[in-house]
Amino acid sequence: ASASAATGAREPPMPSRVLVVGGGRVGAYLARALKDGGVPHVVLKMSNRNRAAPGKTTTGPRGGADTDPTRTGATAIATHAGATCVSAYEDLPEVCDDGKESRAHFDLVFVAVKTYALRAVRDEMDTAGVTFDAIVAAHNGMVDPVFDPSVTARASMPQSWDIVEDAADPCGYRMVVRNEDKPWVLPATPVGERFASVLGRCGVLAVAAPDFEYLLLEKYFINGVANLLCVVGDVNCDGLLASPGLTARSHKIFDEMMEALATDHAAGLALAPENFRDVVFDKVASYGAHYPSSKQDFDAGCALEIDSLNGYVASRARANGCSATENEAVVEEVRRMVDARDAARDAAAVPTRA
Repeated sequence: ASASAATGAREPPMPSRVLVVGGGRVGAYLARALKDGGVPHVVLKMSNRNRAAPGKTTTGPRGGADTDPTRTGATAIATHAGATCVSAYEDLPEVCDDGKESRAHFDLVFVAVKTYALRAVRDEMDTAGVTFDAIVAAHNGMVDPVFDPSVTARASMPQSWDIVEDAADPCGYRMVVRNEDKPWVLPATPVGERFASVLGRCGVLAVAAPDFEYLLLEKYFINGVANLLCVVGDVNCDGLLASPGLTARSHKIFDEMMEALATDHAAGLALAPENFRDVVFDKVASYGAHYPSSKQDFDAGCALEIDSLNGYVASRARANGCSATENEAVVEEVRRMVDARDAARDAAAVPTRA
């Protein structure tokens, strides 16, 4: 339920036009929920993060040049729900009935892309003349604000999403959601409350929480102790916790995070319970056989969020004069793995001469 619903306050009107940026798991989930919840016009803007750079191929370790199973499934799910999927803003549909507002204006925007793509998303929207009343950034990791703070809210999502092929489903794909009984968390601000209200009325548990700063940190710690280590260990969350070596490393990462973030995130950490460590690792365990998004992206041949995850901890540790050797180590390990993966992909793409 939304914060306004819980307090009996008058709900704001449902939006007519909503833009969801990011054609992955979260974007498809949001587009479907918004359409199912009665939003008339929902546009899913694909992020295009898998488009090949000049001289490159998008063939990943799973094969299939220029194909992305997640993107294909996300498009199918969103389209079947009634959302409009576009790859470029010039393809936005003409849906304005009053003839007054531009087709590039939206009541609300959900940005569900990786942190490394946020600035590119903003620049692309600016170039295309896309305007909005309010915007929410739904992502993992810590980054400096990219959009105007006066109309922006950050969202913390406890769920994980997997898109799998399913011939029995009308669209050919289905979405597996873990922890769907736990709410999206937004700040207790007018923008946060507006988004929480819309999500709640579209069947997505959401709350605008006074303790948002702590809840944001809680999710960040979960990602910090699990995501990149699952790439290193080639494991899911169950496998991470079943490995004594990886578990020991994840606890050392936790300790370093507590010290490195103590100054910059003092307000949020002040609200953490005494058993904060147990809370974090219990929630990692709740994801079970799920592969974190970082591991899925690695396997799909995509770029990874590194700087905004453990890289952020390492940077804050340096700034605050403390040690973060385990965070630094996992960052360097993953960078080397990505470089090796990409080099092997590029080598395989070079034609051989008879």
